[in-house]
Amino acid sequence: MPELKCGVVTCVHNYKNYCELDSIEVVGSSAQVSEQTSCGSFVERKGEQYGNTTKDEVSAMSDIKCQAVECKYNEERKCYAGKISVMGTDANRTEETECATFKKES
Repeated sequence: MPELKCGVVTCVHNYKNYCELDSIEVVGSSAQVSEQTSCGSFVERKGEQYGNTTKDEVSAMSDIKCQAVECKYNEERKCYAGKISVMGTDANRTEETECATFKKES
């Protein structure tokens, strides 16, 4: 499983720049650049709301389902990059996030 860093501080699942979910989905089946991808698991945080984290730490490792079929790290709709980064600092919607690690297969 890849190491997942999350820069989407407005997401309810973001906990200390990691995702508290064990599995996320990157969407953007026809993406050619990272800006055409997004985190399909994004949920906007409202106020002081947080996800289901009840532990002090979350794992940096996540199972990443990936619809970005043109990405060089996509194998059978799963991400096999060693590390990925999801970005979208002020995101209010899924479309305002992106998989910054996306690289088009050459």
